[in-house]
Amino acid sequence: MRCVMEPQTEKAWLDVSILQCPYCGRFYADASWYVVELGAEIECGVCHNSFNTRKAIKDRVLLEFTLMGGLVMDVKIAEHIGPQR
Repeated sequence: MRCVMEPQTEKAWLDVSILQCPYCGRFYADASWYVVELGAEIECGVCHNSFNTRKAIKDRVLLEFTLMGGLVMDVKIAEHIGPQR
């Protein structure tokens, strides 16, 4: 008799910041380490104005990914971290 193992699910997390262009209002999502730690300047893809990501944070969340065999099966908000500027 052969033993068949069920694929195991694993978890992975990503801290994401939601930004808004202060000039045209376009929303962006980016990794929080880039937004909060670096405070990088980015150019808006719509109006082409540059702005500081740290000053444009509207929300910050921890996303939880459910993986099976390394493939994403589900994503949910694990925690609302809130905007930290």
